[in-house]
Amino acid sequence: MDGLLSWWDGVELWLSGLPFVAQTAVVMPVVLALAYGVAVLLDIVLGHGIRLRRQARRSGARARTETTGGDR
Repeated sequence: MDGLLSWWDGVELWLSGLPFVAQTAVVMPVVLALAYGVAVLLDIVLGHGIRLRRQARRSGARARTETTGGDR
């Protein structure tokens, strides 16, 4: 763990020594890739949640229809 932290400190020092435009050019692809990954994960998780909720709603409506004797 100490090796990783030491490496990260070196990266921070190198990055903070760069001019602003160079810092932006280095940081933006990383940030955009992370944001894209988070968006994909949220899309998957929320998609599954919506699908489960729809299935629960359909099964609940089906159960109510069967217990009341169908549509009248």
